[in-house]
Formats: sequence, structure tokens, C-alpha cells
Amino acid sequence: MRFNKALAVLAVAISAALWSAPAFAESTPTTSGDKTSTDSKQESDKKDKEPKNDKKDVIVTVAEGDSLSSIAEANGTTWTRLFDANESIANPDAINPGDKIRVPAADEQLADRTSAALAAQQTARAQAAPAPAARRSTYTTRQYTSKPVSSSSYYVGNGMWCTDYVHSRRPDVAVYGNAGYNWIGAAQRAGKSTGTAPQAGAVAVTNGHVAYVESVNADGSYTVSEMGWNYKAGNYNKRTVRPGTFGQFIY
Repeated sequence: MRFNKALAVLAVAISAALWSAPAFAESTPTTSGDKTSTDSKQESDKKDKEPKNDKKDVIVTVAEGDSLSSIAEANGTTWTRLFDANESIANPDAINPGDKIRVPAADEQLADRTSAALAAQQTARAQAAPAPAARRSTYTTRQYTSKPVSSSSYYVGNGMWCTDYVHSRRPDVAVYGNAGYNWIGAAQRAGKSTGTAPQAGAVAVTNGHVAYVESVNADGSYTVSEMGWNYKAGNYNKRTVRPGTFGQFIY
């Protein structure tokens, strides 16, 4: 009888101890692999905050009849930037259907390949071209008395500089600042066609000078008229020049 009473007291004590024990299961974090769910969430948040680079190169496939100038105009850039950005292009005047052209971003810094290419073309043409059959280079000068067409033109006394003169012959071609190859890029941005072959009525461009093409001869030479001859405002000149004398033209 006493033994049974002792067992009953012991059972009551054990039951009371179990009811008062703390629960630890609630604070145990769940795991997934080697990371806790908290770590996974932190990593996901970190990835969401990392900057994303969605910028992709624009690649144009050359179609029949395309030129660097036409591709540049369609993509809001210049042919010189296309040439500088694509080392696979050896000659800016020679691209073929199926070629891939990368269009550089507007803020991309590019090495200047154009200047060397134009200089090489000019040298090659000068070496390959035969001498004109009749080299008619006249250097007669006279004072040009008409005032400049543009109020922003380079005007000295009552004479014109070369820039004013070509503008008077081609009013659709603006005075793009000082004469030089910078006129080519400015003309392209204005929607003008440019190239390396002389044409009657074109503006001939070389380093530091522009002229007006009067005619092209069968032997490849061409006749230009110009102002500012020998860097003297108002000095008019007309001459026949060898192929390659002027590197580029605005049509």
C-alpha cells in the first residue's frame, strides 16, 4: 500500500516537470542545403540591388547598295565613327553585302583610323594616276567685289575667303566654320552625301581649304574655282588639278 502511494506521488511530480519545461522548437530556423532561409533572402535582395548592364552592341548587316554614309545616317552617327569602330573595314568606300557593321555608342571613345585611311587613299591615287594630258593650271587672280552671302562668313575688306565662295556657289552647303576635313562630318550630319570621287558641282575638301568643282576631265583631273588663294581674302583662282589633290567631296 505504501509502495503504491509512492509511485503515485512520483508520477505527479514527473508530470508537473514536463508541463513547466521550455519549448525550443519554435526558435529553430529552417534550413535549405547549406544556407538558412534568412541567408537566401539576403542574397536575393543583394542581387536585386546590383546594377544590371542591358546595353548591347548594335550590329547592322550590309545590304545591297548600302554605304557607310547611308548606314551612319540611318543609325544617327557618322561614317567616320563607323569606320573607326570596325577594324575589319580596310577601305571606307568598299563594304560588301553581308558584312557586319558595329554601330558604336554615342559616348564611346574611338581611336582615329579615318585620317590614316584617307591619307593612304590620297597617296595611292596620286601614285597610280597618270599625269593629265594637258595640265592647265592657271593662277590668274582678280579682286572679287561681291559681299559675302552669309553674315557669319569670314569677311575681310570686300573679298571672300574660300568658305564664303563655295557657299555662294552652293547655298545649300552652309559655312561649317574653318575650312578643312571637319566640313565632311558637318555635311553628313546635315544630311549631305559625301565621297572621294570628284563631281561637277561638288564642294572639294582638303586640309585647310575648300573649292568648287567646275568640271571633271576624262583623264581623272578636274577643274576647280576658289577664293582665298594663298590665304588672301578676295583672291580668285581657277585651276585644273591632278586626281587626289582634294581628298573628299560634298555632293
